[in-house]
Amino acid sequence: MVKHKYPRDLYLILRRRWRGEPLSEGWPRADLPEKAVLDELLDVCYHASLMTEEGRPTNFRVAFISQSVSVSPPRQYPIPLEPIMRYPLGQPVPFTVEKLRQLAPVADPRQVMIAVEAVKEGNQQRLYIYALIDVGMALWEMGRHERISGVASPSVLVVASTRPGELSICRGDHPVIRLRGGNVVSPLRSVLYRGPIAQFFADATDQLIEEAIQRSGLPTSRIRRNEQDDGRDFAHLNFIEYILLCTAELRHGGALLFVPENIADNDSRLLENVSLKYRLPSTRPRDALLTAMAVRLEHNDLYEQLHERSRVSRGQLEDLEALDWNQRKYEDTARDAARFIASLTAVDGAVILTDKLRIIGFGGEVRVSAPGTDTIYHATNEAGTQGTAAPFISYGTRHRSSFRFVEGMHPAVAFILSQDGGVKAATQVGSRVVMWSYFEVGYTMAFS
Repeated sequence: MVKHKYPRDLYLILRRRWRGEPLSEGWPRADLPEKAVLDELLDVCYHASLMTEEGRPTNFRVAFISQSVSVSPPRQYPIPLEPIMRYPLGQPVPFTVEKLRQLAPVADPRQVMIAVEAVKEGNQQRLYIYALIDVGMALWEMGRHERISGVASPSVLVVASTRPGELSICRGDHPVIRLRGGNVVSPLRSVLYRGPIAQFFADATDQLIEEAIQRSGLPTSRIRRNEQDDGRDFAHLNFIEYILLCTAELRHGGALLFVPENIADNDSRLLENVSLKYRLPSTRPRDALLTAMAVRLEHNDLYEQLHERSRVSRGQLEDLEALDWNQRKYEDTARDAARFIASLTAVDGAVILTDKLRIIGFGGEVRVSAPGTDTIYHATNEAGTQGTAAPFISYGTRHRSSFRFVEGMHPAVAFILSQDGGVKAATQVGSRVVMWSYFEVGYTMAFS
């Protein structure tokens, strides 16, 4: 019989994986509290996550941080206004399920953490909520690829929940372990940057970079000099991650099936494997992304030229400002295109795209013309070389259809999204259909 894990089972597991040393210079250590305190902290969070407040789920981020610990990163020089603010309550309140449930609605976990500390009372320590910590939306937006920088949350023990009965235990913004469905899991790094999924998109990424360079009209030699500064190597994969994030936020589930660019809309193998309710041939997403990449290259090139000069003319500054404006405008257009693709998942069936972001259609129903493998392999590493086997029949229709598609259309990649916002990836590796069920999407936050 399977033995499920509960909050009080997590202390020893967490001790083996926790790293308390400072993550950067100037921060203090962040050691785990003693078992009795951690058990109480996790118990309250777990039971609160199962409750609702006026019909709303109880979502939160709780930071275990003493009032004496700074919430802002250490700086060599003070700044006029720190980006993170701790708002103390007039009177601390006991850290109970009821109090956490009441405070959760005013503490949007994308921006606000509920600050808890242990206070010694006699021979025991009791937990109190004493403040709300506003870390702002910048890091959340950075995680969604909507901005290039953000301020990190305090590097302390954080417990977050965005789904009933599920807890993420983190060091600041970085998950350490997650209690999910009675099991303890740890996230893999993004499968888009390493392993078979990354390999599937690699050629398309290289081709899009070359096309963006050509669109910019800049000499290749000058572009190559600044290749570490323009972020173009990640633009394609960031775009795909943004589609996944937007789809996950819709909370209706869906499937995104990617095939190589050389697959035409009327390709016989495609038509054998999937029936499309709606054909929607369009290169708009790719065009939007390429335009944004090209303008960014132009902006960065001019910035580098002016940065090296002791004097800059007004006209040059105006040119730079115009490119900066265009860059923001076209990046917004690219994000609009990604959100449009996400919206197509609202129709029953899969969305079919190419690796270079050409839309083929949506409302796709996968056909099974021949018997295939009856086993799916759960990958426990990015390469897909380690994992455990499970039967196809243990999954729902959306998952099984995606597995059959990547098997029948090899090479192909499927991203399967559940109604709770979870994202899985699948592709064929050798003779196996492999699935990655828990991995980073974008910059993984404590509340993802």
